[in-house]
Amino acid sequence: MDPTKIPMRYLLGTFVMAVATAAVLRHFLHVEVGFTRKEILVGALVTAAIGIFLAVVFFRGRPRP
Repeated sequence: MDPTKIPMRYLLGTFVMAVATAAVLRHFLHVEVGFTRKEILVGALVTAAIGIFLAVVFFRGRPRP
């Protein structure tokens, strides 16, 4: 078993699960809650921007070994 393929499997699995989770959440928010597509898109973009900002702040403050 090639050890370089194991991290790629985890990365691919994480990506597939993230896409599936996003699809289920979008369907639930649209059908059950009643948000429009545009409201869901704006919420997703704001959340992504906040997540990227926090990641930059968190990883920038850590010293590198």
